[in-house]
Amino acid sequence: MSNSRAINREKTRTLAVTGLMIAITIIMAFTPLGTIPLPIVSVTIAFLPAIITAMAMGFLPGLTVATVAGLCSMTRAYIMPTGILFPFIQNPLVSVLPRMLIAVTVFLVFKALINTKMPKAVTVGIAAAVGSITNTVGFLGMMWLVYASRLHAVVVESTGFVSVWAFFLSIVTTNALMEIAVNAVLATLVVMALHAAKLAKF
Repeated sequence: MSNSRAINREKTRTLAVTGLMIAITIIMAFTPLGTIPLPIVSVTIAFLPAIITAMAMGFLPGLTVATVAGLCSMTRAYIMPTGILFPFIQNPLVSVLPRMLIAVTVFLVFKALINTKMPKAVTVGIAAAVGSITNTVGFLGMMWLVYASRLHAVVVESTGFVSVWAFFLSIVTTNALMEIAVNAVLATLVVMALHAAKLAKF
């Protein structure tokens, strides 16, 4: 009986934290709290809840939150278009699939490192950074694979960059590096707080 109650408590805790992260994801996606619009691209921490959930609650909850984040990104591209990339973000292969991969890489890196001698906070930071890198590489990579020729025309005409790769490099060296640092710091603070409160599954 006690085991059954413990299992039910864990399920309830997982559902509660996952539901909260989904709610935060939606708020971040559709308000200034999660996105900083810039003329060319947006700096976002809207995928931070997915990173946190994959570590604190496990793979499936993390994947759920990441999928919601991707769907929000796609929806925003339709109803709140910003910058020159929004037509490409309307495709779920560009907006949803790469975000789902965030949960995969974060979970795998976290699980590989959490039981080592490395401090837990460092493990969380590394996994969060990998998740942020996954988002950038997956997003830009899928955009290139699906829309290479069209993307080149849009970038050269609208930005003044001589090539798509020069445009991508500007994103990586400015927005992406900022997102990696911010997500790593914030994820570490939140995940370690959940761990201290005995709400995380590690």
